[in-house]
Amino acid sequence: MSKRARPWWSRVDATATSIADIPDEIIDGATKEDRAVLAGIWQERGSSELRVGAGFTAVAGHLIEQGADEQVIAIATEAIRDEVHHAQIAVALAGRYRGDAVRWPEGQPIQMPLFSPSDGKLRATLFVVAMCCINETLACAVLEAQLMEAKSPLARAGLQSVLSDEIDHGRAGWAHIASRHVDAELRTQIAAWLPRLLEGRLRELFDPYPLPGEGMHAHGILTRKERQDVIHSGLVDVVLPGFKQVGVDPTRGFEWTKTAFA
Repeated sequence: MSKRARPWWSRVDATATSIADIPDEIIDGATKEDRAVLAGIWQERGSSELRVGAGFTAVAGHLIEQGADEQVIAIATEAIRDEVHHAQIAVALAGRYRGDAVRWPEGQPIQMPLFSPSDGKLRATLFVVAMCCINETLACAVLEAQLMEAKSPLARAGLQSVLSDEIDHGRAGWAHIASRHVDAELRTQIAAWLPRLLEGRLRELFDPYPLPGEGMHAHGILTRKERQDVIHSGLVDVVLPGFKQVGVDPTRGFEWTKTAFA
């Protein structure tokens, strides 16, 4: 059976022929105003998932150019399609909350990090660290926290489908850093870059404004403070110890985390 043999919403009802046919008391019981907010959150997420997919095109290209193990390249290239699928999930949920047709995201500007000054293997490795080891690993922590709160069957099905892919994406990064393609000198350089990589990924986490939909826990929406706590735990308990495990000194990452979350 292929990875996408069945639609993601079949987790809720395997007999349904459309997401619109699946009853969801949490979605259907929300006010019109709340549904509009939640639809906006998922619609924006659809655009965000496509941007992540574009990021994986850069990761895959750099890995192919600079060299990586077969399985790492396979996961990185498949991740592009996975992120498109995540966008499909998001816009389908947005449509379900609105109660109308799916609206596919319009074109949007894509800005890839320059990681200046770096080139060659270092730049390729920094892309992998930022996208997989940091972004996707922390995304797993956030998705797990959202699943713990969510009561909507459809929201849960969407979150579970995304999480199953993100776990693989994160593993690919750790496998690459531990492989023969990343030597001791590169690992030393990664250690020096950790504060910049973390700052680039988490800068918006510390904005003072409430997130859209804060308090709608039944729909899997965390508050900004809850997201901060989840990501702090993900860094301290998973990401930074993970770097140590693959031979990257996490000291500067711990220092950045201590200051940023003070």
